[in-house]
Amino acid sequence: MKLFSVVGVLKNRYIQFIFSRYFIYVIQFANSILIAKYLGPYYLGIWGFLSLVIQYLTQFNFGIPHALNVKLATSAASDEALQDKVLSNSIFLILLHSVFILFILSLLSWIDIPILKKYHFNQYGYMVLGVAILQNLNQLFICVYRVKNLLRPIIFYQALMPVLSLLVCFLGTTKMLLYALLISQLVSYVLSLIVFMYKAPVNIKWTVNLPLSWDILKKGMALLLYNGSFYFIMIVTRTAVSIYFGVKELGYFSFALNLAQATFLALDTISFLIFPKLINKFKDKEGNELIANVEFVRKHYSFVAYLLIFLSLLCFPVILVLTPEYANSYKSFVLLSISMALLSGSFGISTLFVAFGRELLLGKIALAALLLNTLIVWGICSFSANFYMIALAPIATYFVYCILLSFYYSKLYLNTSGSRSILSALDWKLLFPVAVLLAGVFSEFLLIQLAAYILIILLNLSKFGSISRIMKNVMNNPGSLKI
Repeated sequence: MKLFSVVGVLKNRYIQFIFSRYFIYVIQFANSILIAKYLGPYYLGIWGFLSLVIQYLTQFNFGIPHALNVKLATSAASDEALQDKVLSNSIFLILLHSVFILFILSLLSWIDIPILKKYHFNQYGYMVLGVAILQNLNQLFICVYRVKNLLRPIIFYQALMPVLSLLVCFLGTTKMLLYALLISQLVSYVLSLIVFMYKAPVNIKWTVNLPLSWDILKKGMALLLYNGSFYFIMIVTRTAVSIYFGVKELGYFSFALNLAQATFLALDTISFLIFPKLINKFKDKEGNELIANVEFVRKHYSFVAYLLIFLSLLCFPVILVLTPEYANSYKSFVLLSISMALLSGSFGISTLFVAFGRELLLGKIALAALLLNTLIVWGICSFSANFYMIALAPIATYFVYCILLSFYYSKLYLNTSGSRSILSALDWKLLFPVAVLLAGVFSEFLLIQLAAYILIILLNLSKFGSISRIMKNVMNNPGSLKI
């Protein structure tokens, strides 16, 4: 590639976005280590619980950001007046949601709930509420800027909180650091909201259209059923750890989850960029061409996800040198990483269903998966004294989900059904090495783990070449990422 071509690529806003996300990835990874080191397992457990509450408040938000994202990418895409109305009514609904959770929090402050006392929640409750409300509002503007291909404000939003969190890590330890982390989140979300609202590409009309609000709410609840169920699978898993085990155990589990999520942030960057693009792309295709596009996404997205598991495990011993007190997190980290990779295999199909308005079907499947996860978690907590065993629940849940999703995909789009459609959900060239890796980790036999690394390479040589060609294409034609 010539020098002027390299300069052109680096100036491209999509490439800048990807590089910035990887920079943020490095910062967040450093945050996970430093926060764990300076808080210690006990206070990291409290921080994990506070983060869990924030997740509840930001995921159970009527699905408004999900509905806004889909509406802006489809029916409102060419109608600026409708875009204004959709955003304005979405803000109205989020503000109603904020009033609702404020009422609930005020009510809880008068009720003696053991788990809230266990994690000293009343000391941090209103700060947690502020973080959740601001995060929900910011998510609306992220949808707007994402669809409009205006990525720099999003980069600012995604970078500000990790940077501030990194800075406050050096201001104190334990309880003082907890307060500093919450304050840094509040400051970052306020500044981000100011940036988003300044010269927003969609005008905010402070009027309410009740029929439109109801339409957003209906679509949002259907999408929440789907998206929220997945988030709640992990949230329920963490909640079980917080209830059935001690504060330190939640600290170990939170450390493992933070690292696993930081690992998959690299893949989330790609899905964040291409999700709206895929919706439009799939809607314009049909027949064999449509299926070919879906299968292309499934194959490559899954491979990168499983590859991340193996790469991240190589880094874990280095992490333990810095935080030896978290050695008990290793098996949880392995299990949680595998569960996230399993879920990634459904990305292409789930996007296809959203593109063709099948959110309710996705929601039903996801809700069934959530209920299954809850039952498995309860069973494990009843019969196992090891907290890391709870991480087996999302693995089993996502495995069943992928099979169900593939079944309906085959039935609705491939006109096939039966065992073949179920087996098509499983890429044995990826699953077999992971199964060997899992056996090696639990048996603590290094040769078995080494065999897993050899298998993932030998069985997927062609995919390495395909991924390399995709990366070259993106570098030579960054416009291919345009939404």
